[in-house]
Order: sequence, then structure tokens, then C-alpha cells
Amino acid sequence: MQQKLSNPQFLLKKKWAILNVEFKLKMIDLELSTEYKRTVMQKIEHRIKKTDSITRKLIKKGYKTTFENAIGKLNDIVGIRVVCLYSDDVYKIASMLKQQKDFTLIKEKDYIQNPKKSGYQSLHLIMDVPFTYKNETEAQRVEIQIRTVAMDFWAGVDNQICYKKKPEEMKKAEEELKNYSNVISRIDRQMLELRKKVERM
Repeated sequence: MQQKLSNPQFLLKKKWAILNVEFKLKMIDLELSTEYKRTVMQKIEHRIKKTDSITRKLIKKGYKTTFENAIGKLNDIVGIRVVCLYSDDVYKIASMLKQQKDFTLIKEKDYIQNPKKSGYQSLHLIMDVPFTYKNETEAQRVEIQIRTVAMDFWAGVDNQICYKKKPEEMKKAEEELKNYSNVISRIDRQMLELRKKVERM
């Protein structure tokens, strides 16, 4: 599996998918920033999941660690993260992505309206992006995560504190992190209300 996942042609397609999505996102950012006369997207990041992470996820899901399962069963080999200031911008960006005629929405997961048990919040769009080269067109699957700065901060802290730790060691920390997630949700709502109040002045 490792040889296929590190194959130059395989990686080329994934990198092209990233460039394609990031170009669309920059166009969306330009349109929204012009319309609302303020900065919308704070940053856009990307990554291609490494072989060891793919292997761990396949095992966790109960699949054999094959290249075919990696491509067929996992939606997040390519991940793109969009970070914005306000929670309503998350949904504006998502709406405009779903309007792109050459992108196909496969699945939407709203962890803002329905946070994970851990407290994790983000909006995930699983999309197929066409890769066309010479006479070949092939869909490349991409997971796009859209979240606020506050949600991104929480996710970064959660990952650093809890990643690869044993469950029995992390129970108290996880409870505290869940509480902080609620605090962050409140701050997001308050900041959105403050922005709206200023806009009405």
C-alpha cells in the first residue's frame, strides 16, 4: 500500500485537487469579502494524510490495510481546512462551495449544530473534485473542514493534549476540554452578535 500511496502520479492528482479547491475558495473569499466589506477567510490550510495515519484509520474502522480500501473507504486522504472569524461565515462559504457545478457533494457533517461528544466543532463537506488530464477525467475525493478561529484553537489544543494518549489517562482532561468547547461556542455567538450590532450602527 505504501508504494501506491507515495506514487508520484497518485500524489500529483491529490495535489491538483488541493490547488483546484483552494482556487475556488480564494474566489469565494474575494466575492464574500467584497460583498460584506470585511475579511472573511483568515487562512486556508491543506494536508495529504500520511501512510501511517491511513493505516491506523483503516484498522480503527475494521478494514484491511489495502490501497483499494484506503481509496474506497476513506474520505479524508486529502484534507483542506478553512478558518474564518464568524460562525455565520462558515455556512456562507459552505453554501457557495455547494453551488460549484463541477464539484459533487458526497456528504455533509455539521459538528457545529451537533458537536461530537468530545466537544469538537466544525462543518465538514466531503466533495468529489474532477481531475482532468489529457483524455482522462477522474474524481478526487476531498474533505473540506470549515470552522471559526475559536473552534480551530480548541481543535488544536485537543489534538496536542489527547492525541495517541490512553483513554484511562485522559478522562479528566477530556471533561475539561468539553467544558471549554461550550465556552468557545458562547464566545462565537457573542462575537457574532457584537459584529451584527456594529453593522447596524
